[in-house]
Formats: sequence, C-alpha cells, structure tokens
Amino acid sequence: MSTPRIGEIALARGVTATWWYTAVGVLVFVGFTISFWVLWTWAAPNLDATWRLPVTVAGGLAWLASAMLLLLDYRPSVLAVRDGEAHRPSSLHLLGLGLAAVSAALLGVGAASFVAVAAVIAFVLSVRPWTPGVRWRVVVGATIAVALVIFFEARTFGEQGIPGNAFAAPGLFILMTPSMTAFSLWWWEIVLELDRARAAESQLAATRERLRLANDVHDLQGHHLQVIALQLELAERLIAKDPAAAAEQIRAAQGAVNEARAGTRALATSFRGVPLPDELENAADLLRAAGHDVRMHVGAGTASAPADVLGPIVRESVTNVLKHGDGNRARIELTRDGDVWVYRMVNDAAGHGGSAAAGDGVRTDVAWGSGLTGMGERLEASGGDVEAWNDGTSFTVQVRLPVGHAPVVGTSGLPATTGEQA
Repeated sequence: MSTPRIGEIALARGVTATWWYTAVGVLVFVGFTISFWVLWTWAAPNLDATWRLPVTVAGGLAWLASAMLLLLDYRPSVLAVRDGEAHRPSSLHLLGLGLAAVSAALLGVGAASFVAVAAVIAFVLSVRPWTPGVRWRVVVGATIAVALVIFFEARTFGEQGIPGNAFAAPGLFILMTPSMTAFSLWWWEIVLELDRARAAESQLAATRERLRLANDVHDLQGHHLQVIALQLELAERLIAKDPAAAAEQIRAAQGAVNEARAGTRALATSFRGVPLPDELENAADLLRAAGHDVRMHVGAGTASAPADVLGPIVRESVTNVLKHGDGNRARIELTRDGDVWVYRMVNDAAGHGGSAAAGDGVRTDVAWGSGLTGMGERLEASGGDVEAWNDGTSFTVQVRLPVGHAPVVGTSGLPATTGEQA
C-alpha cells in the first residue's frame, strides 16, 4: 500500500484549517450581531435602566460561549453521520443548548426585545447538523419567523420615540444570522465531501494499478512458464535419443527463465518508480522529520528531469545526510544549466572529512564511501558525474546529468531498479 504523498497530507490539513476558518467566521458574525444589541440597549431611549446594559452584555457573552460549544460539537457529529455512525448529543452540545437558553432570556430582558430571543433560537436551529434537504427548510422557516418578529416589533418604535430606520442595520444582521451560519457550515461540508471524493479516487486508482499489475504478472509469467514446461518436456523425451538436442532445449528453457526474470524485474521497476517532484518532497519531509531546517529550490522546467536516474541519487544523498550529517541545516537544489541537469545536496556537516580546517572556507575533496561510489557508477552509465567536497562549513554532493542521457542499465542489461541504497 502506498504511503500518502506530502501534497495529500497538506490537503487533509487544509480541510481541517477550512473548518476552523469557517467556525471563526461564524463566531465573528455572531459577535457583530451581539455588538448591535449592546449598542441598541445603550442608546435606546426607552432602555434607560442601568441594569439593562450589563444584562445584555451577559446575554451576549452567553450567546458567544454557546456558539463556540455548538460549533465544537458540530464537526464530530457531521463526521460521524458521514461515516454511518451514531452520534449522541455530547456534553458540549447540551451545555451549548443550556447557554443558548440563558442568553435568549438575558438578551430578551436586557434589550426588552422578542427579536433577540428569536435571533438566538434561529442561530441554534441553523447550527444543527441537519440533512441537506431539512437544513434549508429549517433555515428558511427560521428566517421568515425572525422577519415577522422584526416587523411586528418595529411597529412599536413610533410609540417609543424611536426612528423607524434606527433598527435597519441590527435588523439586517439578525435576519441574516440563520442563512449566513447555515451557508458557512454547508460550504465546509462541501469541502469535506470533495476531500472524501479525492480519497476515494486515490483508492480506486490504487486498486486499478494492483489489478493491472496482477494481469501483467499473469500474462508474463503464464506465457514463460508454459514455454519452459514444453521445452523441459521435450528435453526429457530427447535425452535418451538425442542428448545434444535435449541439451539445446534445456538451454532454451534457461533462456526463457532469464527472459521471465528480466520481464518481472522491468515490470517491478515500472511500478516502483516515483515522480521526481515527489522524491524531492519526500526528501525534504524526511530531513525535516529528523530535525533539519530544510531549504529547497527547484528550478523551472525540472518536472521533466529523469526520475529513474536522479531518484536513487536523491534518496542516497538524503541517507548520507542522515547517517553522517553533524549539523541541523540542509539545502536541496535541482536546476537545469543549459543541456545539463544539476542536482545539489548541501548540509552543514563540517566534520565530514578532508584536510580543511573547520570554517576556513577552503574546498576539499573527500574520500568516497560506498554511497558515493554507487552514485558514480550509476551516473557514469548515463554520461553524468558526481562531485563531493567539504569547504569547512558545509558538505556538498553535486550531480550533473546530460538532458539527453542514456537509460540506466544494470549488469544484466536490464533497466536497473530504483531501490538501491548504500
């Protein structure tokens, strides 16, 4: 089973981040609505009692706390429903409902308004994890109910000496509370579904690859095994009458075995190959996981760089840093210099060998171990070369490979596998 790519991990983190952006956006909208109620209580001429403002503020804080608790319970409840699991109301949800009831009572008394009570109730209904069809019916119904309450309450403003347009901005925010809350949560659920669809697509692609591999192995091995069986059966019949002909059939069977082995190795290589951008991302992620501060520079047009040659080089250079690196910083570079691909791995391993004193900045070639030797042999077959040096402050491995390189060939004349390590 393939491990998740760095891009997929980042996407999963992005879905989580989208949820928090959504939740914070809902809380900010609720906070603006609460601020309107506080200002209304402070400025309305009929609300001159000194106790009303603190009660309204307390009701607003209770509404904000209720919104936080209901949102914290909303996400796991949606995930449970999408996974087909039962999600009973949690303590967060029950506490949020209790705080919502307290906030509705305090705002209603402090602001002397039924609209405040209706606004809190509409918010609680819109933050429930309804099914898609039910959600919008509830939201539309709650919005209409709030609009009716605003309409009937606004008719009393004239009797209280309040201008009719004074409640326009608060009324608009209150009226938008159910729809804005539901729309924000619905949008997050769309992002969640897109992420699930991407995961399902990845699993389907992996399944198709396995089926293709199984079919290819069946066709390859089935053909060769049948040929080998016939040749050995023929050799068995000829061994008494014509030993030379029998020996020829045995040699032909050996050739079929070699062809089957070569085909299997080539097939495994084709499935094991990883795109070079993924190799570079994996290398950077591995070094960061080991505690290195990694800087990576990938030049334009390097997506077409040969992964069959440079992929093992990238892995080998990362292994060298992890095994022998003394510092905490590394730099990975891949660029194109004319007709040459240039890959460079630099880490601050001052004690990597050579005669240069640490920090004198003099470039000194280093003794090659098995890893660098393997790089050189692989690159030599493709017309490339590898250099390694220590300048006293950093250790550098540089690889140069012609753009039109020859295919990498193993000792048996087959494409070399990409899993070798020093």
